[in-house]
Amino acid sequence: MDKLTREIVEFTRDLVRTPSQNHIDSETAVAGLVFERLKSFGFQPEMIGPDEHPSVICRSGNPSGRKTIWLESSLDTVPAGDESKWTHPPFEAVVEKRKMYGRGSADAKIAIAIFSVLARELSRDAGFDGSLFLGFDADEQTGNFTGIREVLTRAPDADVCILGYQGMKEISIGARGWLRLRLTIHGRAAHTGSRSKKGENAIHVMAEVSERMKSSDLGGATEPFFEFGSSFNTSLIRGGEAINIVPDRCEADMDIRLLPSQTKDDVLERIRTILGESGCRYDLDVLQYERAFRTDPDDAFVSILRKHASEALGGDISLVASGQGSVGNVISQKGIPIINAFGVESGNVHAVDEWIHIETILMVFEIYRQAIKEFCKR
Repeated sequence: MDKLTREIVEFTRDLVRTPSQNHIDSETAVAGLVFERLKSFGFQPEMIGPDEHPSVICRSGNPSGRKTIWLESSLDTVPAGDESKWTHPPFEAVVEKRKMYGRGSADAKIAIAIFSVLARELSRDAGFDGSLFLGFDADEQTGNFTGIREVLTRAPDADVCILGYQGMKEISIGARGWLRLRLTIHGRAAHTGSRSKKGENAIHVMAEVSERMKSSDLGGATEPFFEFGSSFNTSLIRGGEAINIVPDRCEADMDIRLLPSQTKDDVLERIRTILGESGCRYDLDVLQYERAFRTDPDDAFVSILRKHASEALGGDISLVASGQGSVGNVISQKGIPIINAFGVESGNVHAVDEWIHIETILMVFEIYRQAIKEFCKR
């Protein structure tokens, strides 16, 4: 194992061994670990945000360089779940047969290590004429994205933003957006055995309108790079008081995954039309909304990264969009080109036995180093 790979592996192991599970752990410990490592590189990092969920930012390179590169990755992870189901304990970062196993190894602590060491190496390179901004955000895995919103207030108008999501076989340049709604249907209660009072069953009405929404054009729309389409799901339903009472209230949470051509207002108008046609009484609340995004496939950095990746990996690397959302949905508000995902070979993200392949680390590191250097010469 070469020196750079060994350093990145050991840094990643330290990060994995510092649990930062959302809703379980604070990011304070892992943020402190990153902060101290960046200081040891001669950088001047900053901790920002609330004490329990801090994010870390750092600048390096030439402040007046031709280009500014933003490297971003999350500090928190999803929970490990039932640890007895793991082949190796999720926070021991066991290395076996060239793979490192552990919660957060792929999503996305390997990126923190790669980006940090990459920033150090580029800042020491006399041939590098660029400015670097590192952002390591808290509270990503909850979907609240409070960390990235905090980072966004301090981030520069970069020429490109590279996110820390992994995968070697393709380069993701976009992601679906999402609209999360809470629909409450109001009915009329009655005794289920009454001969004269039938009531109005709110659960039955919810089932009918939910099916109409599912059958509408809310899901299944497609466009270039999003051939997998939009989607609509009724994900949670709550209603009813007892088996012998006609329910007068039913509440459902709905998750709609959007394409760049779909907006919140258009979707809400379609849903309200369906509800109006049903004649039901309802309340509709927006829980979360982020627009989809797609970076121009002909963007200069996209082309350079794709060229270097294809040459290093020995085959054409395709450009795709991702189904799940990311912090890129928030960052895209700045109009910055975004590399949503490209990184080491990995697997079992958000599942038992999450892993990264150690032998792909240096390859990804060098692809990014050469692509960034070439881009900054333009």
